[in-house]
Amino acid sequence: MSPITIQSITLVNNQITVLFDQHWFQENITTLRHLLLNNISSLCIKEMVIGADLENVRFQWLDTEFIVNFDYYSQSCWFETQGHDNLAETLALFNLLTQNNNNHV
Repeated sequence: MSPITIQSITLVNNQITVLFDQHWFQENITTLRHLLLNNISSLCIKEMVIGADLENVRFQWLDTEFIVNFDYYSQSCWFETQGHDNLAETLALFNLLTQNNNNHV
């Protein structure tokens, strides 16, 4: 299997959606999580939840809590803010993620 890469990162309605260039499996989620989060400085992981088909990580960055979700069955990956909309912080995270979108898994 060739390395999984990020196909696109979009921001719509205060939610960041990530598409990967190929089908991924639940066992790839740890690697995908590292691909997305390793280049975010001052990130503090608060909680990781592993379910049957959905995994998410709650983290704090720029005084805002975010959740990144990975849904294996729908092949979905998205970031959202925890609790309320913080458009400025979401936009800052989107800009950081799009700067690093040439990473490979």
